[in-house]
Amino acid sequence: MAQNAFAAESRNLPRRICVRRGCVIPVKKATAKYCSVRCCSIDPERHARLRLSAQRSSRRVLPMTRQLSFGLSSAHNPEAAISRISEAREDVPRGMSRFCS
Repeated sequence: MAQNAFAAESRNLPRRICVRRGCVIPVKKATAKYCSVRCCSIDPERHARLRLSAQRSSRRVLPMTRQLSFGLSSAHNPEAAISRISEAREDVPRGMSRFCS
C-alpha cells in the first residue's frame, strides 16, 4: 500500500526539464538530467566541465617515488654473485633433459 502511495505521489510531481541550454523536453526518469543521450553528448556546458576536470587532474603533480639502491660496490662483481646463486639450478629441469637432445 505504501508503495502505491509513493508511485501516485511521484506521478503528481512536475517532470524536470533537460539541463541543456535551449532544450525544453522533459526528462524520462526522475534521476536523469538530460532528455536523451544525444542531448547529453552535444551539451557544450557539459563538455566545458569535463575539459576543466581533465585539466585539473592532469595538473596534479605526482610525488617522486623513492629510488631503490642495491648497494653494489664497484669492487663487488654482480655477475659472479648471480652465477653463485644459480649454480644449483639447471637450464632444463632434470626430467625434461631427455627432450632437449
